[in-house]
Amino acid sequence: MRDPDLDRLLAEARTTPPPPPSEDFLARVLAEAHAEQPRPAATGAPAGRTPALVRTPRRPGLRVLFASAFGGAGVVAGLGCAAALGLVVGYANPATLGWLTNDYLSSSVGIELVPVAEVFLSEG
Repeated sequence: MRDPDLDRLLAEARTTPPPPPSEDFLARVLAEAHAEQPRPAATGAPAGRTPALVRTPRRPGLRVLFASAFGGAGVVAGLGCAAALGLVVGYANPATLGWLTNDYLSSSVGIELVPVAEVFLSEG
């Protein structure tokens, strides 16, 4: 197909109106749309009767408001754990935790990360 033929086909497609969708297609689309609609939640009251006691929605409590101000319950739990660990370490006096850090901080053994680098640095 050459460019003039393609130009002619595209011009014809621009001027020709699209065909309307069939009734069968529209019925299938609507049936699928109705199937995807969310179902109302069951209230537990029999149909046709109103419940005797209508509860009003409750406002969130102080704990919920506090947790949402910091970013949620997970963040508040993490902050609480960090605060508890800070209190324990502060009370235990860091000098008594030397047994935990001696192996890592007082070691004079060096670690050679790239042992073969000497080959490339030597002259000659």
